[in-house]
Amino acid sequence: MRIYNKYIISLILAASAVNTLLAAVGQNDLEVYFVVNILAYLVVTLLYVYLNPRAKKALNTIGAVLFGGFLVIVSIKVIEIVAGR
Repeated sequence: MRIYNKYIISLILAASAVNTLLAAVGQNDLEVYFVVNILAYLVVTLLYVYLNPRAKKALNTIGAVLFGGFLVIVSIKVIEIVAGR
């Protein structure tokens, strides 16, 4: 099995486990799903640093965009907390 196949299978298993766990806990906030799935994606991607340079460059770009979305959500939550007090 090639490393790309293992990477994709790992992403699928991580996303399935995270979403199943969040659903079992009773979480129904979409932002929580988004943030936890981004964190799972970043962790799995860091574990597969042995991809070829072109693939690693593309994955780093995707990771940067997703991390930007994570920062936007965190910023909005911080603004809500500060404005609420």
